[in-house]
Amino acid sequence: MSRNLIGGLILLLLAGAAASSSANDLVGSGAIGGRLGTSIFTQDPDTRSVARPRLAGDVVFSYVWQDRITADITAGYGYNKLESGNDLYYLAVSEPLFTLTGRYFLKDGKGWRPYMGAGGGAYVWSVLNYDLSVAIDPQTTRRLHGMVPGLHGMLGVERRMSKRIGMTGDVVYHYLFSEKRGDFPSGYGGNKAYLQFRAGVSFYFSLSERVDTGLPE
Repeated sequence: MSRNLIGGLILLLLAGAAASSSANDLVGSGAIGGRLGTSIFTQDPDTRSVARPRLAGDVVFSYVWQDRITADITAGYGYNKLESGNDLYYLAVSEPLFTLTGRYFLKDGKGWRPYMGAGGGAYVWSVLNYDLSVAIDPQTTRRLHGMVPGLHGMLGVERRMSKRIGMTGDVVYHYLFSEKRGDFPSGYGGNKAYLQFRAGVSFYFSLSERVDTGLPE
């Protein structure tokens, strides 16, 4: 399912190849967007060795600060199935609860606009059992769950489809400072990291235009 969604979004990106774009007419604008893709855990040996990629998604609010600089606030959800052979450890979940990202565009006034970005924020991670409840470490009875700080970096490209619509595709690397091996000696207690592959759409809107109510000022 996730492959079909990503494929469809990539086709939309390619379909806009003939569209023209400009960034400077969006300075001071906001945008609301959605991203779909998949994530692959690359850190914490207990997670990485048995994790299999599944669907991930984000909701993104953006503010166009300058022609080449955009700030994003993101909330999302992603999970991997854990093929551990133990129903006590069935899913690994990571949620960027509230992250702030600065994106810098390498080109201005071009149809295809590569960008790089970095940021950080608060993440929630969990290991769920087969019943989709939070798993418990059998030695300490601690819940395999926590809210932790994290950092991320990204590389991507945006395609302006029209003045108010943009398509994006990017790769994001997230690193979570979640090490608590004393609380989780049975496993899954290390720092976690995952790669996220995303494609999505953003809808831009003005934050300064007045709404005409027909009433005298």
